[in-house]
Amino acid sequence: MTEPPRPSLPPIGTGTVLNDRYEIRQSLGKGGMGEVFLAYDRATQQAVALKIVREESRMPGDDEALRQELLHARSVSHPNVCRVHDLAPSMYGPMLVMEHITGQTLHTHIRRKKAQGGYTSDEFRRIAGEVSAGVAAIHAQGLVHGDLKPGNVMVTTNPDGSFGKAIVLDFGFAKERARASLRRPGSPPDGGTPNYMAPERIRSGGASPEDDVYALGLTLWEMWTCRVPEPGYKPRAKPMRAQIMFDVPAGLSIDETKQIFRCLVDDPAQRIGARHLRFFNPSTLTTNPVQVARERLDPGPPPGRSATSTFAPGQQGLLVTFATNAPEYVGEIIALDLPIMTIGRRADNDVVVPEATSSGQHATLQWQNGSWVIEDQGSTNGTYVDHTYERKKTVNLMHGGEVQLGELRLKLVSFARESAGHKRARAYLAKRDGLSGLLQRDQLVKTLDDEAGFAEWVDAPLTLARYELRGPNRLVSDRPTILEMLAFRRAAIRVVELTDMLLLSLIAVTAGRSGPLRFVVAMVGPGTDEARNLVEQVVGQVSGMLPEGLDLVASIARFEAGTNVRGLIDP
Repeated sequence: MTEPPRPSLPPIGTGTVLNDRYEIRQSLGKGGMGEVFLAYDRATQQAVALKIVREESRMPGDDEALRQELLHARSVSHPNVCRVHDLAPSMYGPMLVMEHITGQTLHTHIRRKKAQGGYTSDEFRRIAGEVSAGVAAIHAQGLVHGDLKPGNVMVTTNPDGSFGKAIVLDFGFAKERARASLRRPGSPPDGGTPNYMAPERIRSGGASPEDDVYALGLTLWEMWTCRVPEPGYKPRAKPMRAQIMFDVPAGLSIDETKQIFRCLVDDPAQRIGARHLRFFNPSTLTTNPVQVARERLDPGPPPGRSATSTFAPGQQGLLVTFATNAPEYVGEIIALDLPIMTIGRRADNDVVVPEATSSGQHATLQWQNGSWVIEDQGSTNGTYVDHTYERKKTVNLMHGGEVQLGELRLKLVSFARESAGHKRARAYLAKRDGLSGLLQRDQLVKTLDDEAGFAEWVDAPLTLARYELRGPNRLVSDRPTILEMLAFRRAAIRVVELTDMLLLSLIAVTAGRSGPLRFVVAMVGPGTDEARNLVEQVVGQVSGMLPEGLDLVASIARFEAGTNVRGLIDP
């Protein structure tokens, strides 16, 4: 016997009351998971937005997707992210109760600004900064948006009609995640908008923070061009000014423009994180580490208060960050399982290290109220800490600190072997030199190619500052002494910091190691004379930090379009 058809429900219109609480005022539009209405909440006496998934359009997985959307959205509390209040059943299907935002979508806003002559640089900065902050808040919770585009950004209006703020809405990632397990590699993605997808997502599907960043770059790019990008469109393929309608970048700093370029790189690993995006005039502000997004080696969270009162085996470890004669040892974790341990090359030590410049029994390690006291046992090549060139008999190593035993560097961390923190640390050390934090040469070449691509994209000069540490030992050997290693580390770190500061950088300059005692810093924007003056200032300030007998020398090289940037690395 066939089931009798359900009685049809009256259409939702103005005056319809749902759940004896929500009075519909008007439809706000249809989205990927349903229709959105403006409603009046009789309980709170406030306007809300209702997203309703009609029964006839529901698909398997939608109930779970909506539940996840609620949980995810509630976990993000940020002024630039739309708030979601509740998930409730209704006779028309499940509905999400959301914050009602007055204003217009960024898509509509862009069209209106096009008719008015485009955005000013300050208008662009404000919207770009707020959208980036909203996306960063989503990523900070371990979530992805999955459908970022101008149509999913609201630009609010104040009561006096002035610009309010930009708010990210419509967490399409819930639907995307609910069906991700059903997708096969190579199949088209079933969520999101292809016009704003990264190349890897168009190929294989799967939303990710990196895909969100690409979509963010295209969203901001659309504010320059006033055109919706075609699926697979690559703005980096042609000069910037040949594609944009209004020259908004002319009022931005070179770093602000570079951030858009970095968002749109094909390689997801090379994209800048949303939390590092900054949009403001740097000449009016002081550069500080919050503004400069420099990658660092994270030691993990500091141990809790209980860890300072009672020793617990394995709650801390020593990460090997540098070993001159045992590069395969870099990235290893030495578990600190005993409150007193010996370390050295001999097999009878508690910790046996393969680095030849560490002594047979180099030092003892002793736990003391959450830190470790390292006592040198008369080693041949000495024990060292940062910011001093003298051997140390005793070192007090605290969380995140580093110590050097001969030519072996160790960092005190709080993560265990093969943990997420350990994997991040190994990924860092695969790209960066553990002594100085500079990019390894292969990674340097790759990043400089991108810097050259940006310089050509914006038609700006690219200058390479080439630094070298010189001393008497250079006449007899290419192998650095321990004194030179320590001086190189200190000089390289300070050169990069000063360059960031003098350039008023919003993102860290590209700097990499090019030889045993050589490194390169790339600068896009300054002309040759300006770059030369900057380098002279840097050398003048850093030279006073070096031990007697060592000098820092520098030269500059200008990149010319069409040439190989690799040829400029070495003097």
